[in-house]
Amino acid sequence: MLPSRKTVTDHFARTEPVVELLDLGPQPICNRFLQNPRENEYVYPMKLNICEATGLVQINDPVPASELAPRFNWITYNEPEAHLDDLVENIIALPGLNHDAKIGGVSFKDDSTLERFNKKGFKNIWRIDPKEDLGIAQTGIGIETIQAYLTTDNLKKIISRRGKSDVLIVRHILEHAHDPLQFWEVLKDLIKPSGYIVFEVPDCTQAIAICDYTTIWEEHTLYFTPATFKNCFSYNQLSLKWYKNYPYPFENSLIAIVQPSENIQPQVLQDKILQSEVLRAKNFAKNLEVYKEKIQNFFREFKEQNGKIALFGAGHLACTFVNIFGLKGYIECFIDDHPQKNGLFMPGSKLEIKGSRVLIDDNIKLCVLSLNPLSEKKVIANNQSFVKQGGEFTSIFGGSSCALEILRSNRKEAGYAN
Repeated sequence: MLPSRKTVTDHFARTEPVVELLDLGPQPICNRFLQNPRENEYVYPMKLNICEATGLVQINDPVPASELAPRFNWITYNEPEAHLDDLVENIIALPGLNHDAKIGGVSFKDDSTLERFNKKGFKNIWRIDPKEDLGIAQTGIGIETIQAYLTTDNLKKIISRRGKSDVLIVRHILEHAHDPLQFWEVLKDLIKPSGYIVFEVPDCTQAIAICDYTTIWEEHTLYFTPATFKNCFSYNQLSLKWYKNYPYPFENSLIAIVQPSENIQPQVLQDKILQSEVLRAKNFAKNLEVYKEKIQNFFREFKEQNGKIALFGAGHLACTFVNIFGLKGYIECFIDDHPQKNGLFMPGSKLEIKGSRVLIDDNIKLCVLSLNPLSEKKVIANNQSFVKQGGEFTSIFGGSSCALEILRSNRKEAGYAN
């Protein structure tokens, strides 16, 4: 049985004031594709909040993990990995480590890092098995379920089978934690007293600064920036030993290596830094309706003056973009060449997902991309016949070379070069 859900109200600060930033109303689960457009949908009230004492943006009443679990076993999410070779070299150089060190991982997202340790001659490697270590019977589950089962009740079972580690890799799961306090305590108990925990989370600074509302995702409860990330560990008696911000075109990867320390005291952010964090988040909330009107106007005018619009990429970013900005009336369909998505319907908008052939067959005039830069280039290169017949590409991301002008302007105003 899934452990009971706990809210995230006080997070690592425990007693700090949390205030509402945005109430987005009922929203669908982005991974719950529909078999037909008449199907009833599960929706959940989506509210984004901020702790004014720590600057951490958060969702305090998260969607239950049981509802987030994918209904399709082919759903996957990829994280950036170009920095992992450098990260592993820095971990190996930590004091007290040698090739006999036990290296552990929390989820499948740690596998590629553990493989690098194996190639470096580290053989004492393990990773939590959802079924054997956590008692998760269902298949196809993801981070949303693993974080829910990382409880003190399951801790003894893991330690009895795996022992305690010298290094524990924890990539892209902290931001999913529904009960961060319990999550941190379990992780600390999985390492030796002198052990290290390696955390990796996405950097939300740019997304919040440029008002990229696709960053809001029901699966993410915590929205870290470098300041809030580095600051959070002291509240949980963890000492920051190493930190690096690895840059990527879409969102940076923040890495922290920490050790337990009973003597460390909570570190309060400097007033200037805290004010900057809070102001950035409040501007993000304040500008939603302004950008919503501008984006709706663009889609409406283009459709009236030029013709059909389709959105390429049936993922959670595109799903959020269409639902938050209320664009379903302006879009013909979603496009995705994943064979198992074809014929399904998107959550919220209930628009059909079709293959890229419809760019030509359905006389689409504008193809709006919701892809990372590398995939974006491939899609454009593979669909030059669409361009030759007068079709246009644009992007929902301000950093793209073909971004919607309003989104590009947001980025420039926030001080980010294209």
